[in-house]
Amino acid sequence: MAYTLGNAMIYTGDKFIDKGYITVEGEKIVDVGEMELFHGYMERDLNGRLVMPAWVNAHTHVYSTLALGMSVEFHPMSFTQILKQLWWKLDKSLGVEEIQISAMIAAANFIHNGIATIFDHHSSPNYIKGSLGILKNAIVDLAGMRGVFCFETSDRDGTQMEALEENVNFYEKSKSDAHSSGMIGLHASFTLSDRTLERISEICNGKIPIHVHVAEGLEDELDSINNHNMRIIERFDHYNLLIENSIYAHCIHVNNEEVRMISKKGGFIVVNPQSNMNNAVGIPDLAKFKRGDAKVALGNDGFGFSPAFDFRLLALSQKHLNKDSLAFSSSDIKNVVDNSYELATNHLKERFGKVKPGFVADISVVDYKPATPITYENFYDHLFFGITEASVNSLYVAGKPIMIDGEIKTFDEKEIRKISQKMAKNLWKKL
Repeated sequence: MAYTLGNAMIYTGDKFIDKGYITVEGEKIVDVGEMELFHGYMERDLNGRLVMPAWVNAHTHVYSTLALGMSVEFHPMSFTQILKQLWWKLDKSLGVEEIQISAMIAAANFIHNGIATIFDHHSSPNYIKGSLGILKNAIVDLAGMRGVFCFETSDRDGTQMEALEENVNFYEKSKSDAHSSGMIGLHASFTLSDRTLERISEICNGKIPIHVHVAEGLEDELDSINNHNMRIIERFDHYNLLIENSIYAHCIHVNNEEVRMISKKGGFIVVNPQSNMNNAVGIPDLAKFKRGDAKVALGNDGFGFSPAFDFRLLALSQKHLNKDSLAFSSSDIKNVVDNSYELATNHLKERFGKVKPGFVADISVVDYKPATPITYENFYDHLFFGITEASVNSLYVAGKPIMIDGEIKTFDEKEIRKISQKMAKNLWKKL
């Protein structure tokens, strides 16, 4: 059944329409144009709101959702100690109910921020089998979003074979699904033995993409150099794990050659500036990535839920890092956004990132009333200075209204938040 949204400012990805309409049929956009050319029935009047492609979050940790406000004994002196004292305690305490509620709360927060698709990196060492299915059921089947999921394989708990089995099983089940897919999840080089990397290499066979943290903390890179006589990306290459459409998250401490190696093999570097600054591990150097011709996408690493704010901080961080107010431009932001859509397209085999016929109807409606003229040429300047502060009014995913006028339509958000309050208290007591 087709329907039309009208009287909207529309950023299509190719042009800007001051007053236009979008017609959706099934899961796809079938028509976009100037309002004066539309003569049919308009199902919804958007009253001048901004319509743009829904966001993609290219690296997140849904399992961390219930940590908000949590207090634990915490005296880290390094990034590894942050993991040991906080996150590796939390993930071991997660069971089926915690995983499910974390996913539903995360979905609510993503939806309110205009995110339609996430690439999630999950960890729950004491509940592995079926965990990715729980995430998919909550985020995709119930909430109505899209997701690419994987489980964090690591030798730190002796569960690496179970984790790999979970990754493979989910990947095989999701091969032909345009709403969800799988990858082979790895924690990081410093928690993966040569034997485990050999097994992962056999499973991937140069074809299944991996999703892994790379040189987030300096100790990850030093461990690879000191214990394996090669840098992290060289080590992964040794095991044939530089695979097209893989995600190499962070890459704070990689060198120029590692960047070129990722680029040459068709991988994506996914930066997470808020999380990196919070953990004091450094700031991603996008100028280095650009010199190496690497494709860079944006994630949040489980820190916050607003991609618009992430983009603002990313731009500011590059100016600070390079001590140059021109170090990162609105066109650079656009490149990162486009790479995120390309990543989603490559994994879910649909066309993302534009509001035009033939593309998926993943649409965000934003309450943005510009005080100055907005055009295609200055859209990303408006994003940086203004749209970041505007609220998302509605979200459509695959043509389905997921949220309208700030109210989620696919599940009872108030009830889920009541449950999460109780569950978080119980979870914190375990820690």
